[in-house]
Amino acid sequence: MGIEVLFLLILLVFETAFFLLAVFILASGLISSIKGAPYVPLPRKSIKRILEFAEIKDSADFYDLGCGDGRILIEAVKTFGIRSAAGYEISPWPYLKAKFLVRRLGFEDKIKILRQNFLQTDLSKAGIIFIYLYPKAVQKLTLKFGQELKSAAKIISVSFPINNPEKFNLELLKSQKLDRFTVYLYEKF
Repeated sequence: MGIEVLFLLILLVFETAFFLLAVFILASGLISSIKGAPYVPLPRKSIKRILEFAEIKDSADFYDLGCGDGRILIEAVKTFGIRSAAGYEISPWPYLKAKFLVRRLGFEDKIKILRQNFLQTDLSKAGIIFIYLYPKAVQKLTLKFGQELKSAAKIISVSFPINNPEKFNLELLKSQKLDRFTVYLYEKF
């Protein structure tokens, strides 16, 4: 009888832990959806093509707004020679995953992951900004881009364009369909 009770106790602990983890992940998804976009990682094969399209070699001050698990930042540093990068993620689950991956790969000196609302972030030092967000969030950021970005800063937007970019001193340099995504590259003038 003692082993059965112990087994039931262990089972109860695992079921409770699994339930709490599921609630944590679902709550994270809800937070992401409300703040800009749900956590939907880009396929790894598409990331390299998107960053090649944007010609980001040897740049510094790469920002990923809504960075999810940090895969864009990691690829930018690992493959394209980005010297400093910052990812902003409000949702707890992807934030923790990004922090773990950056640490595991030894990129803490080049990539900072911040649990912060990107609408409250100072973008004045950004050289390149990456966004993969819902249109509503893109439009909220557009005014911020026009006010805060320095001249020649670039914006890579996946799937959703910036409406009336010239109104915010932004110029569409090029756009292209890559895999199943349309990618837009803008520059601040």
